[in-house]
Amino acid sequence: MSAHEDDARDPAGAADLERLVSELWCEVLGLDDVGPSDNFFDLGGHSLLLHAVRDRLLARLGRDVPLVDLFRYPTVRGLAAHLAAPAGTGGAGGPGTGRETPGGRLAGIGPAHGGRVPASFARGARRDEEDEEW
Repeated sequence: MSAHEDDARDPAGAADLERLVSELWCEVLGLDDVGPSDNFFDLGGHSLLLHAVRDRLLARLGRDVPLVDLFRYPTVRGLAAHLAAPAGTGGAGGPGTGRETPGGRLAGIGPAHGGRVPASFARGARRDEEDEEW
């Protein structure tokens, strides 16, 4: 198969991204080989090691991948496909994903379904302090 035919089958470079993710996981986990369907956490990975993966992705791809995406896509193939997705279609932190936040790392927290915030929360008071007299 020619390189052109390979590009046509893999337009976003998912195969290259799979190799890259596999290499990074091997480095971080201290393993010789990681397969495309291997789960990061089943291989001994944990949240602290995800920071190292994230840092390496930033260094190699120039992309700041949110940690939540690394949790959401725990296999080599899943993460590579996610990284290969065009911006706006669920790609890592791309515009239009609905996950944009200032700084790209924290989720906004607010009342569910447009509900109101209790006045005690808005004032910053705890429930047990509401009835105290000053």
